Amino acid sequence: MAELQKHSVKESLNQMIYDYAVAVTPNDSADVTGAPFKALFVGVGGDVVLDLNGTGETILFKNLASGQLLPVVFDRVDSTNTTATNMVALK
Repeated sequence: MAELQKHSVKESLNQMIYDYAVAVTPNDSADVTGAPFKALFVGVGGDVVLDLNGTGETILFKNLASGQLLPVVFDRVDSTNTTATNMVALK
């Protein structure tokens, strides 16, 4: 398991400011161009399957809300079992 980094509240909030965004097209075999990303914006809610950065593992996030920001480092949004749409990868 990766070691957790400790940050002050200010440092943590500053890490949530993004300066690069790309529209996501879910794909089971190709990473999102520019990966890794630090967060995923979900435009229209549903389920999202992410390939976690550098682990080779996938995780299913169930029933994400429209307009939700998911702060997780990832490389790919898989198309299989992903029902959310209008997603944007951020870093």
